[in-house]
Amino acid sequence: MTIPAEIRLNAWTGDEAAQATTDEEAARWGAGKRGIPRSQAVLPFGPPTDPRDWRSADVGYGILLPDSTDPNLSDAAKAAGEDADAPIRELLAARPGTVVLRWSPDLPDHLLRRYFAQGRPQEPAIGLSEFGTDRGRLPRYVVIVGGPEVIPWSVQYALGTRHLVGRIPLSGEPLARYVRALLANWSDAPARTDRALSWTVDHGPTDITALMRAVIAAPLAGCLTPPPLAQFRDLVAAEATGAALRSALTEIRPGLLATSSHGRTGPLGNPTEMRAVLGLPVDGAHTTLPLDTLCGAVPGGCVWYAQACCSAGAAGESFYAGLLPVGSSAFGTVEAVASLGTMVAPAALELLGRENPVRAVLGHVEPTFSWTLQVENTGQGLGGRLVSALSTHLYAGEPLGLALAEYRADVGELHTQWARLREMLAAGDTSVRETLTRLRVSALDRQSLVLLGDPTVALPALGGAGP
Repeated sequence: MTIPAEIRLNAWTGDEAAQATTDEEAARWGAGKRGIPRSQAVLPFGPPTDPRDWRSADVGYGILLPDSTDPNLSDAAKAAGEDADAPIRELLAARPGTVVLRWSPDLPDHLLRRYFAQGRPQEPAIGLSEFGTDRGRLPRYVVIVGGPEVIPWSVQYALGTRHLVGRIPLSGEPLARYVRALLANWSDAPARTDRALSWTVDHGPTDITALMRAVIAAPLAGCLTPPPLAQFRDLVAAEATGAALRSALTEIRPGLLATSSHGRTGPLGNPTEMRAVLGLPVDGAHTTLPLDTLCGAVPGGCVWYAQACCSAGAAGESFYAGLLPVGSSAFGTVEAVASLGTMVAPAALELLGRENPVRAVLGHVEPTFSWTLQVENTGQGLGGRLVSALSTHLYAGEPLGLALAEYRADVGELHTQWARLREMLAAGDTSVRETLTRLRVSALDRQSLVLLGDPTVALPALGGAGP
């Protein structure tokens, strides 16, 4: 496997689309470990009970909170989440059997902590523990409460390989609004769950947006064309303007919104302004959609899949030194985004925490790389799992975390292949270097697609046949 000479990012700086020409250092970069979670055991894909039943003790639902440093808080109080914000205590009361898990900076990213009313705390390992709520197990469904500055993205990545994980990156009244909607199952939401809207920017064959359209957006549109949906609209290329998106959102009020575009990452020299617009969709005229206008149009109860650079946020560090040559627009972009620190994208925060919030936002913490969208030698697209998640699985009424399970399993397979080839390199086989680079890019890229929202949220099954 050879490394393509050019790599493109779905990031728009305000002046150009980020890209780079690779050099000989890119092949060596693939052997680096940073960003790759620990290997996880090959365990059964799921418990024998219905994996949709997160209430089952053999499946389990857990809330991950930061560990408390209060010396006066007992283990029993920690196990009950008594130190959690009021909305989380309300969620715990409404969902009996929920497991309270803890993360602490003194633990490696692959370990969590669990307290008990009686007995010593345990530190179950992510990926090595069976599913469930009993001692020594970890719930399959896990919602992280707090932004990445509270519990790092790396913990979500590690959980995401085998667990069905989401994040509610809110506090205070925004958190209360989201929890109220969750517990009411969005009963008052204006979104029409039998309608969908796709908005796909395409800047032509030399731009990554054309590849994104071919691999994900177009196949997804083919799956969503009625029936089974009552209504579906597909705004593509010249139709993919900000005005057209706002108008269609207001008219259709879709239960699923899928957008495919560059995400705004500029101006690179103005961190304050860049933070305020990070990840916002950039339309066919290279115009960034205003935050207030976009969020004012997306209906409450909607699921938004935003295929764009940094549509979920930023990680506060860059793993790509050595892959992207210094001086390229791609390198400058990822370094400028890293300098913002760890954060959630402003549109996701607004939509999740407003009155009548959306159900969830699916977005990327990092950019998508052109290499990871198709097989270089054959041109085969690699978006099938994601397309299936957002069509067949979502509209079967599956919880959103479960709908993404097959996609996550592919991420785990990439990690496994990377670890195997790295052992071969350590044994002296330098022929695997370029394949290692492709695998490492793909693993980092795909694991950074994150679910913001509770992983148990679902759209009603079409035809009423829910789980």
